[in-house]
Amino acid sequence: MIICASRRTDIPAFHSEWFMNRIRAGYALVRNPMCRNLVERVSLEKRDVDCIFFMSKNPVPMENNLDEIDSMGFDYTFQVTITPYGKDIEPNVPMKADVSDCCRRISERIGRGRMLWRYDPVMFNENIDLEYHRRRFDTLCREASAWTDRCVFSFLDMYRKLECSDIKQYRPASASEMDQFMRMAVKTAEEYGIDLSYCCSKTEYTHYGISSDGCFGPKHLKMLDIPYEIPQKPIRECCGCVKSIDIGQYDTCMNDCVYCYANRPVSDRSERIYNPDSEMLSGSVGPDDLVRMIGGSRISKITDY
Repeated sequence: MIICASRRTDIPAFHSEWFMNRIRAGYALVRNPMCRNLVERVSLEKRDVDCIFFMSKNPVPMENNLDEIDSMGFDYTFQVTITPYGKDIEPNVPMKADVSDCCRRISERIGRGRMLWRYDPVMFNENIDLEYHRRRFDTLCREASAWTDRCVFSFLDMYRKLECSDIKQYRPASASEMDQFMRMAVKTAEEYGIDLSYCCSKTEYTHYGISSDGCFGPKHLKMLDIPYEIPQKPIRECCGCVKSIDIGQYDTCMNDCVYCYANRPVSDRSERIYNPDSEMLSGSVGPDDLVRMIGGSRISKITDY
């Protein structure tokens, strides 16, 4: 199975110590976000894990753990989001140059094919226009070309969860802006030897030279020679990724990006205590919870927590 760490939070940036303790223990407990009394006991034993898919805006804290992860024999890849926005939009994301430098070091360790740059979301306001994206996309392409051959992007999606957030001052791209951005991005990416793909598109953009292979799809797995045979199963509509098991938890990311779908507009994160020795990233198992074994097939009432 593929372990995703994580679409729900930034584990490499904020919870790397917890993650390392969990792979040493060989499992993690994850509360199901849709069924709150269901807890999944996900195996992190090497024999059960084909690949770990790290997703982050700051892989620096995880970098020091890679020697140990390598010694355990795990295969892993990184998807790193680097956008053109400042602290008003991404208040706790570190300097982009520092993140890119870390990506280059990791790429030298695991190879360019296991590194993916994400430019997401593409959004606009009175200060962020096509010229803004053109200049900054060129700069980021030049830096990312030192450590990856792939870039995936998408346009801002106004999730209902964002209705009460500061995202209201930003807006999705118009049809004309989408067209102009994609024409610009394809040309710029090609200049730096980067393949461009779109995340979760309901429309084919192959006529622009943009693929819809997904962030972590079958084509990517085959290219990396990862022995994973479970069929593709979309994470959400039009997703091109293979099925994975996410061990993260919503409302536990401290990047505090205004466009984030994984945090509520008003969160209780400041009141949470994160114990890196805990089996679960946040919270604990209750007496009425059920446990499902991932890496096995047994479902039973919890009696030993």
